Amino acid sequence: MALTPLSIGSARFRVGAWQGAADVAYLAPASAAASLAPWVLTALRERLSDQGYRAVVTAAVAPRERDILVGDGFRIRSELATLSRDLDTAMPGPVKPHGRARRGRWRDLEVVLRVDAEAFAPFWRLDSDGIHEALIATPASRWRLNRGADVEAYSITGRARSQGYLQRLAVAVRSQGRGLGTMLVLDALLWLRRGGARTALVNTQPDNERALGLYERCGFRMEADRLAVLYRDLR
Repeated sequence: MALTPLSIGSARFRVGAWQGAADVAYLAPASAAASLAPWVLTALRERLSDQGYRAVVTAAVAPRERDILVGDGFRIRSELATLSRDLDTAMPGPVKPHGRARRGRWRDLEVVLRVDAEAFAPFWRLDSDGIHEALIATPASRWRLNRGADVEAYSITGRARSQGYLQRLAVAVRSQGRGLGTMLVLDALLWLRRGGARTALVNTQPDNERALGLYERCGFRMEADRLAVLYRDLR
């Protein structure tokens, strides 16, 4: 999923092969919803079709982008619950993290991808390019793994000025319930606060009760709006 920039009019996108599938495009809008005029979307579909794609899957988009794309014939493939946390408030006292974190490095990639594959259903898994995209999505990022002989969990956190994003959190199924997720979430929140972020955002599947419970214990609160991942046939 190595993404390349694509511009049509004032609209900006990043495009690549979704999960390495040569005939399915991954589309990440990178400009305001107002730039997604009907003629832009028509030209976009033609451009993707000319590149050999038969279908397109979007990144998670906000409600305005979702509604515009649905009007162009995209269908909602899945929704994501969004949670936010005020970083000016104290870290939750009752939460007891387990273990310590260390910096992630590219030599850890193979085992990180194994953890990701174990933690997520196939549709949501990242490949190596997906990890790279998560790391460069914001001006500052932090890649952390649990410290120890075996990598069982990892996180990627991003910061853009005063806004923080918990981009990815994965804990291998065999290691869930041991506090590794809590440790990595608190590591992310403290790093964001030290860097001047005022708010942290995270999203997850609405039926992922384990993840929702973890985030809520760490001080996150559910937002009303959901993100959506969309799909469209191009032929």
